[in-house]
Amino acid sequence: MRLLTSTDFALRVLMRLAATPDAHVSTDTLARELVISRNHLHKIVQYLTEAGLVRTIRGARGGVMLARPADEIKVGEVIRNHEQDQALVECFRADGACNLLPRCRLRGMLDAAKNIFYQYLDQYTLAQCLAGPGLAFDGPRSQKRQQKSERSVQPKRAARSKTSVRV
Repeated sequence: MRLLTSTDFALRVLMRLAATPDAHVSTDTLARELVISRNHLHKIVQYLTEAGLVRTIRGARGGVMLARPADEIKVGEVIRNHEQDQALVECFRADGACNLLPRCRLRGMLDAAKNIFYQYLDQYTLAQCLAGPGLAFDGPRSQKRQQKSERSVQPKRAARSKTSVRV
């Protein structure tokens, strides 16, 4: 599944704001730090404001900040809401037609997979997207990768120590 660029940028904006939750960040600063055009950023901030995820303050000391704590914002919620009008495949479009009906089951399979994708991401909050004490990702792939990495590192260390003893 591929996310819209604007969804990616929305997540980056939220993560940046979560890094300094008590501060307003100007849109100029956000655009510069995230390497996003100001016009595109304004559209994203507008969407995030309408979704109730950020709030804006006008004026010289204004800016953007999270409207809710980062640990209350679900990653799946953000992506689902931002991507809701996007068709996964042609037959998902309102004007899309399937020439294979009534025999095609692909649409149902893809719809179920999309829902599982969102449900999985609903387990994680914006706060968990940020590195820091107690915020390490504990997902299944991460644990398997870490275990595999530990196993592969140990024999190499043993081999190195034998070599250094011989020399």
